[in-house]
Amino acid sequence: MLGEVYYAIANKTSCLGFPGSVGPTVGIGGYLSGGGFDLMLRKHGLASDHVLDATMVDAKGRLLDRAAMKADLFWAIRGGDSGNFGIVLSCKLRLVPIPATVTVFTIHRSRNQSTTNLLIKWQRVAPSLPSDAFLHVVVPLYLDTRAGLIAVMADTFPELNVTASDCTEMMRIQSVLYFAFYSTGKPSERLLDRGNGIGDPSGSWMRLARSS
Repeated sequence: MLGEVYYAIANKTSCLGFPGSVGPTVGIGGYLSGGGFDLMLRKHGLASDHVLDATMVDAKGRLLDRAAMKADLFWAIRGGDSGNFGIVLSCKLRLVPIPATVTVFTIHRSRNQSTTNLLIKWQRVAPSLPSDAFLHVVVPLYLDTRAGLIAVMADTFPELNVTASDCTEMMRIQSVLYFAFYSTGKPSERLLDRGNGIGDPSGSWMRLARSS
């Protein structure tokens, strides 16, 4: 479960993260085998780009690591193909550097012609924003401080009129909770909840590697 991965990382460092889904209950195996993307997509790409190694059992019962399965099969089990090639037992992940502070911002606009114009502008602006910014039509994220976000929006998208009151600075792990539960102040242990109580992070099948 992705929430367990986020929780394990946050307990070790606030300067590294993993580009996983905004949904902490998403299964990590299916997420990686489908490619996977989240709000850090523009800066760090797909989650599958950060799988350094994997161990799997193929249909013949052979235990294969990345070197043994070779490039085609390693590509296929990370979203490259929809076929069933065996059972992935473990993955080694590269973590990515993140700032100590990220900023989430939610701007409410009523549905009218002005909002339609904003959406049209958003389609033109969003691809050219700095890679630290992910501007989503529901809930956006900026990988830096509130002041930095306001400056970027004022320069590239002034019509959105982003103000300090629209923004909340927090740690990356807090932003994961924010997007999962659409509120602040939730304990990080909520990321371990599989629906039947608090999970056990020691059971994670991921090995985490520092980004080079």
